[in-house]
Amino acid sequence: MEKEITIMNAEQDAFEIWSKAGSNGLQKYKVGQVEHKTQFWTAGAGWYAENLRDEQLDLISYNHHLIERLKSMQTLAEMMEDEEVSLRDAAIILKELSSSHPPKPYSHQSND
Repeated sequence: MEKEITIMNAEQDAFEIWSKAGSNGLQKYKVGQVEHKTQFWTAGAGWYAENLRDEQLDLISYNHHLIERLKSMQTLAEMMEDEEVSLRDAAIILKELSSSHPPKPYSHQSND
C-alpha cells in the first residue's frame, strides 16, 4: 500500500525548498557570527577553499551513514511486512534510526 505524502506542483516544491533553505541559512549564519565572533566575509580565498574541502569530506561521511540508516529502515519495513518483528520493537528501532540525536561520545576503551 503506497501512500502519497503531499500533493504539490514543481513550483510549490521549489518554493518550499528554497524558502526553508533561505530561512535556515540566515539563522545558521547569525548563530555562526555570534559563536565565532568574526567577520566571515573578510577571509582569504585559501581559508574558504580549505574549509570547503573539509565540509565536502564531512558530507561524504554524512551521506554514507544516511544511506546505511535508510537501508536499515528498508530492512525493518520488510521485517514488519513479514511479521518478523513486533510493532513495538519496530517502533523502538525506527525511533532510534530516524532520531535527531548527535553521535554518541567516543568510548575511551581500546580494541587494539
